[in-house]
Amino acid sequence: MASSVKQKRVETRPWVYLSPHLDDVALSVGGLVWTQCTTGTAVEVWTICAGDVPSGPLSPFAQSLHERWGTGRDAVARRRAEDENACRILGARPVYLDIPDCIYRRAASGEPFYPQGGDIFGDLHPGERALVEHLADLLAARLPANAVLVVPLTLGGHVDHQLTRAAAERLGGPLWYYADYPYVLWQTEDFSAGLSAQVFPLSPEAVTAWQNAVAAYRSQLSTFWADEIEMRAAIAAYARQQGGVALYRMEHSF
Repeated sequence: MASSVKQKRVETRPWVYLSPHLDDVALSVGGLVWTQCTTGTAVEVWTICAGDVPSGPLSPFAQSLHERWGTGRDAVARRRAEDENACRILGARPVYLDIPDCIYRRAASGEPFYPQGGDIFGDLHPGERALVEHLADLLAARLPANAVLVVPLTLGGHVDHQLTRAAAERLGGPLWYYADYPYVLWQTEDFSAGLSAQVFPLSPEAVTAWQNAVAAYRSQLSTFWADEIEMRAAIAAYARQQGGVALYRMEHSF
């Protein structure tokens, strides 16, 4: 059962949100991040797959995404610049890890792990099992001991979201989870079994900041919306539907 809470005191612990890509946290919980930052909470957004485009040929799939984004091989640099702008709007500190996006990752033979669009919504490639442990080690080494850690639920099943959640859960500590937006909109089955939700109300200013942060990702808007007007309407509708922003915890973790 969801409960609604209002933040009446400043959170003294830092909050760290894990973002698989350079936009996932802003998309999913941007209004909450802004609210926390404006009330004095230290918030960091750690993007996991923010590594540079590797040298060598790219798969046709990766090239097609670059064309849609209008970026070329400087895609990651441009997306990091967009993310820096979004985090500035929200008031959060961005942190970038050097793992490449799944569209760039390859086996030792040079073959891409995920050569087609449908592959990125399947299982993690067997050749990437060690990457989960590597990421868990990176997080364990860098996370502040008292940090509140927030990770994606992996709704939609994107492999980079799976990687992020699996590594965070290997740390063994308490976690908050956020619903991956906009994938949550297309969820046909109940994902809340075993979870307790807490709804954080948002002011109109928070919703506007959320919209502005998402608008900062100019290269990515066409992935989900026809234009910025449609995006702003969708974010506002999602916030109204939830009564703010919901975070989730495993019921046994309370």
